[in-house]
Amino acid sequence: MFSFFLRVFLFISALWIVRRFLGMLFGEPQKRNAQRRREETDGTVGKMVRDPVCGMYMDPRLALRLEDKKGTFYFCSEECRSKYLA
Repeated sequence: MFSFFLRVFLFISALWIVRRFLGMLFGEPQKRNAQRRREETDGTVGKMVRDPVCGMYMDPRLALRLEDKKGTFYFCSEECRSKYLA
């Protein structure tokens, strides 16, 4: 009985590994290219942004983003974002 479950587990694990490998070969470059094109149109490639509350500089891809009438603001944390909104 244990050997049956072990075989099923190994079979499912092998299928998962094959799926991940095929995803890396065929699916992932398209997602990365789409992300890169989006960043190029935003003008955020290689540019650091400054948090208006605490003054910390960060990569815009990792920052929290807030858009309003005045423009686009980037925040290092949810705390800084809530202080700005208050």
